[in-house]
Amino acid sequence: MSVHAVGRDGPISLPVNRFGGAHCETAALHKVLAHHGTEVSEPLLFGVAGGISFMHMPKGPEGRAFVGGRNGPFPDFTRRMAEGVGLRLEVVLPADPLTAWEQVRGQLALGSPVIVYGDLFHLPYYQATRHFGAHAFVILGHDPDAKTVTVSDRCIAPRTLFLDELAAARGSEHPPFPPRHAWLRADWAVAREPSADDIRHGVRASCTAMRHPVVPTFGLRGLAAYGAGLDHLVRRSPADDVVAALCGAYVDFELAGTGGCGFRVMFADFLTEAAERTADPALERALPLARGAVDAWHEFLALLLPSWTPSFTELRDTLNERDQHILRGSAQDQDAAAALGAQLPELRTAAAEGLDPLREQLSGQLRAAVQRIVKAEETLFDILKEV
Repeated sequence: MSVHAVGRDGPISLPVNRFGGAHCETAALHKVLAHHGTEVSEPLLFGVAGGISFMHMPKGPEGRAFVGGRNGPFPDFTRRMAEGVGLRLEVVLPADPLTAWEQVRGQLALGSPVIVYGDLFHLPYYQATRHFGAHAFVILGHDPDAKTVTVSDRCIAPRTLFLDELAAARGSEHPPFPPRHAWLRADWAVAREPSADDIRHGVRASCTAMRHPVVPTFGLRGLAAYGAGLDHLVRRSPADDVVAALCGAYVDFELAGTGGCGFRVMFADFLTEAAERTADPALERALPLARGAVDAWHEFLALLLPSWTPSFTELRDTLNERDQHILRGSAQDQDAAAALGAQLPELRTAAAEGLDPLREQLSGQLRAAVQRIVKAEETLFDILKEV
């Protein structure tokens, strides 16, 4: 892309050519920092934010259960990430949709891409069936004649949104995490690469989150309880509820912008980069343990939708294939993703109908797999607490 016609009433297009990313917030900050001349990888941004934990929010009256592997919601995680590259971050929460759009357009006119937050449900290129309002993406340009914006998201190419679609995403009031038109402001030009102290601070923050969580269902303690809960769920709950929960967990841990394995792949990559930058012996000792934890997560994820029956296998493969089409994002990919999405209810029903003979074996193996993760991560964070 190239800059052209940045008058108040003309089109705006910024010279940003980075798209895709492992995780929405780290990808968004990585892109904006690069635009302003500072290169920091996504794993390094994730790590200096103290990004790893575990969280389980049981199903409440307004929605489904939520599981995740990140330490802290927006904006806590986001501010820690910015501090790790020397930035003081302002989270701007406009009072109304008109002000929200005018503020973003003003930043574009100044030559800066803008990190905004929106509800995935209202971003049509994701074809989401669930609401999630803490999703970050970058606005790159505006065409007033077409009433569209160009955005860089986790898709591998630019996406186009109509202004009413953008407004619906930014103004969604649906839980969890309504975005409230949020956008991020900072003096991006003063950003710097993380120092050794920033890296160590991030490692310690993750250690605290995992070893001393403030909520019983978070951290290593919450992870162990989650495994026991999965055992009970698979043994006792109606088959439709079991399959819905297993699918939801698979999406949350593997497909929903975590970089894989509930952010553990990103964290292991961060530790590799951190060891190179600091030459810290504890970090060097932690590297094989972090990769071992990733292996344990892979084993667990393979059991959430196991290859034991054709129905479970097809359900898992369809979810994976649909996700790849969505991220590629061409017109043909969008059509293919929609067709695959239409198959999911029937596939879930078929998996549920075949669950009963699998319950005892599956419940026990899921619990054992989570116990292996807990053991691997207890060992890892016992080493990392020395950093």
